[in-house]
Amino acid sequence: MGLRPAAAAGFAHPLGAGSLDTRLRRLFNSRGRVDRSRLAERLLPASSSLSTPGSSESGVAELGFYWLQIAEWLADAFDLRSTERGRELFGDLCWAQYCVYGIFRVQDDLVDGESTDALVAVEANRLSTEAARCAARWFDGGSLFWAIYQRTIDQTSRAIVALHDLQRAAEREPHAELDLYVDLGACLKIAAAGVAIASGREDDWRRRVSPALDRLAVAGQVLDDLEDVEDDLADGRINYAAWWLCRPVFGATREALQAVVAFNLATGDRVPGLVEVARRHVVEAAEILGPSICPAVSRYLEVYRRRIDRVEASIERGRLELFG
Repeated sequence: MGLRPAAAAGFAHPLGAGSLDTRLRRLFNSRGRVDRSRLAERLLPASSSLSTPGSSESGVAELGFYWLQIAEWLADAFDLRSTERGRELFGDLCWAQYCVYGIFRVQDDLVDGESTDALVAVEANRLSTEAARCAARWFDGGSLFWAIYQRTIDQTSRAIVALHDLQRAAEREPHAELDLYVDLGACLKIAAAGVAIASGREDDWRRRVSPALDRLAVAGQVLDDLEDVEDDLADGRINYAAWWLCRPVFGATREALQAVVAFNLATGDRVPGLVEVARRHVVEAAEILGPSICPAVSRYLEVYRRRIDRVEASIERGRLELFG
């Protein structure tokens, strides 16, 4: 559904692969009814391929960690890491953000049926406590940060359940997923929000950074849906790409839907319009941010554009191979 592990290159901040592995295992390294080392491993696929500065550009193409990469760029653009205190604050924000990600990674697996161990969800509450502990070192109870923190967590929690129901329904409102995709990615804005607020840039956060990240969340999820469309259909999920490719035959059997989607992928007639949805959201993100607030983000927007181009090229190659 979303919140899947991925990697991003240029990971210079404190959550390198070794540090993340150590922190997770330390957090879950105590006696109990759940094998905590296995729970930690469940949250580690994302870290296993984290790159260090100077790694090859191919790694940048993975977009799943944009929520930490952009927080890093914002910290530099707002001069947050110019002091030891700022660097420590940033490290805690990144760790808190990853803990929040882990909470919803577990919830997502439970809702989708990929995990059936409720005790894992109980143990994942440690992540919630750890995230709040780290953030509380830097933000008092009256800070705007905490309002954003709670609101975004609530948004993501509701979106996971709503998407589970929506993507198994025969009928839906057009583009209903897109609003839910904004909510799904909401909790991944916590580190960036903390950076902006700690830097005294609340207005930039409200007017520019947060809306731009919402657009990027939608673009990334639409592309994920297109790449996962056949697997999701096999699991009984009509994701946004499937809805786009097979409408209006939602009431048909799963086999019929799979056949229609496969045909439309092969012919390519509907794919350009779907890809354009992702491209439009990337363009809107760039326009909202503008060139000055965080220049490094332009690199990330270019990564999105290249990913869109690769998706289109891959589908076109498949079509040519089929029809020769």
